[in-house]
Amino acid sequence: MPKTMTCLLGAAALVAAGAAATASAPATDWSAMRADERVQRELLGASMAYIIDEQCPTIRLRRLRMVGYALSLSRHAKGLGYTSDEIETYVNDKDEQARFRALATERLLEKGAREGDAQSFCEVGRREMEQETYVGSMLKGG
Repeated sequence: MPKTMTCLLGAAALVAAGAAATASAPATDWSAMRADERVQRELLGASMAYIIDEQCPTIRLRRLRMVGYALSLSRHAKGLGYTSDEIETYVNDKDEQARFRALATERLLEKGAREGDAQSFCEVGRREMEQETYVGSMLKGG
């Protein structure tokens, strides 16, 4: 799932890192990001949108919108005290990616998606778009 979190935060972290590189070592304590409701909610939403895009052949990610969300969330994470390098490390952390994929999959299944059934992911995605949810705002098509 590297694309999921990378789509949302990776681009922003890379842009910020290029604009103001820092010499600090990457953090291994993600407690502030894990405790932050906004970070968790938005990364979970991005993960859900990515899985829908991955499973449903008729729904795609709104990549430019996700970059905008990524920049905003990156600024927020910096407000928690993280550097661009630390944010990039968090986004690329395999354990965090697996954790978000598991949470997103569980949430999609709760909403009616069924493993191995592409149309059920499409139905969930369409509902998210129709209801104008955060997840739906990152999707297009039908």
